[in-house]
Amino acid sequence: MRILIADDNRDAMLTLGILLRSEGHEVRMASDGLDAIRETAAFHPDVVLLDLEMPKASGHAVAHDVRRKFARGWPYLIAVSGRTSPEDRKHAEVSGFDHFVAKPYDPARLLKLIASIKRFPPNPATAP
Repeated sequence: MRILIADDNRDAMLTLGILLRSEGHEVRMASDGLDAIRETAAFHPDVVLLDLEMPKASGHAVAHDVRRKFARGWPYLIAVSGRTSPEDRKHAEVSGFDHFVAKPYDPARLLKLIASIKRFPPNPATAP
């Protein structure tokens, strides 16, 4: 599966990248919201893990942009945030996220969530 990780915390992003690659996923990374928008268009990920508070464009802004461009329910957007109030979760849902993961997250649960993502339309970049 192609996965884009967007997080301005470099250590967290690199650690998650190592974990996902060890599970056989193809991973790219973006350190701010504008890079995340560019990488989504260039890489065509199946899943985008977005920190909500990033420089240049928030995870919410990235989600809005992705949903405007790819309205078919692809890619699967996962908000990853330390802000976990009901209002934060609702804002993520309204922004177009498919799932919300609270930081700090359990790596095994995150891998299980990613493994369960099979019901969405195929990635147009990799579909036959």
